[in-house]
Amino acid sequence: MDLSWFEIRPAERPEAGEMAALLRRSISELCTADHGNDALRLESWLRNKTEETVLRWIDGPGHILVARACKSTRRLLGVGMGMPTGEVVLNYVLPEARFCGVSKALMNAIETRFAEQGIAKARLRSTCTAERFYRSIGYVLIDRPRDPGDRASAVFEKDLAP
Repeated sequence: MDLSWFEIRPAERPEAGEMAALLRRSISELCTADHGNDALRLESWLRNKTEETVLRWIDGPGHILVARACKSTRRLLGVGMGMPTGEVVLNYVLPEARFCGVSKALMNAIETRFAEQGIAKARLRSTCTAERFYRSIGYVLIDRPRDPGDRASAVFEKDLAP
């Protein structure tokens, strides 16, 4: 698969508004299996997906990455974030970029960063929507929350050691 049409790099503060908009669209349009188009569930999920919150994430202890098209549009395609603890807390793509390798490339970049920091295992909480994807890139189910209202349906881990 040719991934040369986009780049993965650290997020920059001027991108915060665009990043928040991508997160909101991705959740609203791609995660319907998780929020069921229920206005209250959706609003609680989107509440912190604002430019101000994204700016705090960019300035915070995690490493937040963007995938951006390299060609003429320079369109933002995805947002991913890993914490110093080895937890992946964001992996969202623009709906039009789904199934194009963007999520996989973001996850690879996050995992590479974790490995460089000596983190042996990556961990994440997955939505129902993303479970199949995480299994396909080597994540193993280790727990399933009991709360049926929890939009994160499962906890996954992946060994990063070679």
